[in-house]
Amino acid sequence: MRYFLILFIFYSSLFGVTINDSLLKIHATLVPKIYLMDYQYKEKIDNNSIVIAIIYKNLDYKNALSLKNKIDSKYSDGMKSYKIVVKLTPYNKVENTNANIYYLFPSTHENIKKVIQKANENQAITFSYLNNDLRYGVMVSLKIGNKVKPILNLNAVKLHNISFRPILLNISSIYSKTISNALENSKIKSFYNYKKLCVSV
Repeated sequence: MRYFLILFIFYSSLFGVTINDSLLKIHATLVPKIYLMDYQYKEKIDNNSIVIAIIYKNLDYKNALSLKNKIDSKYSDGMKSYKIVVKLTPYNKVENTNANIYYLFPSTHENIKKVIQKANENQAITFSYLNNDLRYGVMVSLKIGNKVKPILNLNAVKLHNISFRPILLNISSIYSKTISNALENSKIKSFYNYKKLCVSV
């Protein structure tokens, strides 16, 4: 029985089947604020609106809708003088979606690369539910440990000419290949970290 439980935990953490609602609440608060950390964000905003595209596979539609509802509720009055507009976009339609922030639910490497390419066209920020996706070139995710904090892929940030304010760099962990390898070899540990987060939030 224990063997099957371990297999289930591994499968869930590997493919993102179990999306943690407590983590989505944190993301709903953090994702819009991350955009204001870009020095040039004012030059990239149209119609006084910060547009967030939530990119998902069909099996994550309910989770994507949940995240959208959380962001809409949290920022019903906008942020500073800007409206927050949230779009739900399946991966197969990302080519037609323009946004300031692309939030990625778990998917394949190929799908993630397509989103990154589209984000680059729009000088947009990419933020992933899974911090393991930083290895594919996503800019921002969350690091789950004793504390919850942003984790930045500075190589991706520089590659796409995004310049974050020092305050974000000061409170964030910096992604490296060493971290990526450690994450790749400890997916079951990551699952338990999510469970721990769920209890502590």
